[in-house]
Order: sequence, then structure tokens, then C-alpha cells
Amino acid sequence: MIPAAAVLGVLTMPLLYSIALVLGSLSVLHTVASMAAVPLLAGPGKLHQANSHFTAVLTTAGVAGSALGTMLVAMAGPARALIADVVTLVVSACCAVRVRALPGPDRARAAKRRMLDEIREGVLYSVRDDVLRPLFLILTATGIGSGLTTTLLAYHLLTTVRVGTTGLGLIMAAGSLGGLIGALIAPRLVRRYGSGSVLAVGFVVHALMQIPPLVAEPGRAWLAVLMVGSCGHFAAATCVGTTQRSVQQWSSPPHLRARVQQTALWLINGARPLAALAAGALASLTSVRAVMVAGVLVLLLSAATLWRSPVRLLAARDEGNI
Repeated sequence: MIPAAAVLGVLTMPLLYSIALVLGSLSVLHTVASMAAVPLLAGPGKLHQANSHFTAVLTTAGVAGSALGTMLVAMAGPARALIADVVTLVVSACCAVRVRALPGPDRARAAKRRMLDEIREGVLYSVRDDVLRPLFLILTATGIGSGLTTTLLAYHLLTTVRVGTTGLGLIMAAGSLGGLIGALIAPRLVRRYGSGSVLAVGFVVHALMQIPPLVAEPGRAWLAVLMVGSCGHFAAATCVGTTQRSVQQWSSPPHLRARVQQTALWLINGARPLAALAAGALASLTSVRAVMVAGVLVLLLSAATLWRSPVRLLAARDEGNI
């Protein structure tokens, strides 16, 4: 619709808002369904490995897609660049219809229940579970901290640190590489140290890797430090992401996995836009650096909370179902 509207000269902001709303809603449904499908597709004892591959693909495609999108916008303009997005979505749809039929819930039983009742059941299970409850609280706090640190990160790097567009691209590329590494090594780390230790250390590393942009100055040496920090940041994020998703899945009954996963997405993704709005408002009152410092403090606080929660105690015996 966007390229067509641009050609016809009727592309407006209300139209863009409407398209973004529809795409955002459909993306949530697609994401939660794809995550819930992983346990159904993974073989016995392969759940964490399947989740790691899933996360590796998402992270690499997301960061690489952002870099490629930037290049296409520069070459062809923003409206025409979206044609490439249309092509990728068509390919994605073709791949999705090739996935074999998956066992689902009892449709007759589900039809007799209201959607709000099913949502409530997933939320209540998450609240009452001794592992999921603290994990989701920590993930929500992490979403807030990440929103405060990343909303203005590119602006800070371009205006204060003056890395330039090429430097920003290198930082993003390093992050993509780190995301791939973190996702692939997560199952090995869990088998050796347990889910709790991997999550505890991963959250700390994720928070600490947000510090280099706060102290960086213009120069090639600092650019190298920022690339290393971006690599470590995304490595820790994907390692935590694939591990906590596996914990959610083996902590939930099969018929509640999708709803528990959706509860997590609702908490995390719901916190980020609010944090982004807060970041903009606080930056206008204080400074960009002050907002990012606040975000790092929130991330460190959530990491410290995890170390004192039951999640930290998840050991190798809990990986028997992964």
C-alpha cells in the first residue's frame, strides 16, 4: 500500500499510522504463533537448540535487514525500498504454508470459552508460578531499561560520539555477529552451567555492555570499543532470550505455552514504547546521557533482582526437558 500510495500521490501520515497499526497487530500474532510452534517442531531433547536457532535467525535477519534497508532507502527512496519488504514477506508466507500440520488445542473446547477467559488463564498461571512470576517481572524491568538506553542510542552515537553513518553500520554489524554467537552458544552454556546461571550472568553482561556508549568519545579507538560492546550486548541478549524462552516452555503445560509466551511478549513489548516516550520526555528535561544512565541503572537493578530470585537456582537437572 505504501509504494502504491506514493505513486498515486496520496501517501499521508494517517495512512502510515493505520498501516503500522495493522502490521503491528498481525506481527504480534505471527510472533507468538511461531514461538509456540517451536516445541511442537523440536525433537526430544532438542527444545533449547531449536530455540537457539530460532533466535539466531531472528536476530541476524533483524540487524542485517536494518542495514540493508538503510542502503535501499539511500539508493531507491523509502517508498520504493518497501517493495523489497513485500517480496520478503511473500517468501515468508510461502515457507509458512510448507510447515507440516501441527497439533493444536481442542477446537470444540476452545470455541466454548471466551477469549478473555483464556487470556486470564495464561496470565494467572504466569503470576502463580514460582519461576515464571519473578522471571516476567525481571523481563519487564529489562524492557523498560532497554527502552531508556536504546531509544536515543543512535542519536547519541551520531551527534555526540560522531561515529558517522559508516561507523554506525559497523556497530550494527558487530551486534548482528554477537547475536548470532550468543544464540548458538546458549544451549552449550545451559548444559554446562544450568539455565539459572546463564540467565544471571547474561543479564549482568547485557547491562554492562550498555556502559561504553555513555563514556565514548569521538575517535577510531572508541569506535572499536563500541563495536566490541555491541557484539557483547547482542550476544548476551540473545543468550538470555533463547534461554528464558526455553524456561517458559518447559515450565508451562502444552495447552498454555502460547498464552504464557504471549504474556511475556505483552509485558516486555508493552513496556518498551512507554519507556521510549519517557526517554524522549526526560531527555528534553535533562540530557540524552542522563536518560541512558537511568536505563543502565534499571538494567543493573533487574539483573541484581534475578540473582536473588528462584530463577537463579535453576540447575542442570531442569534441562532434562529441553
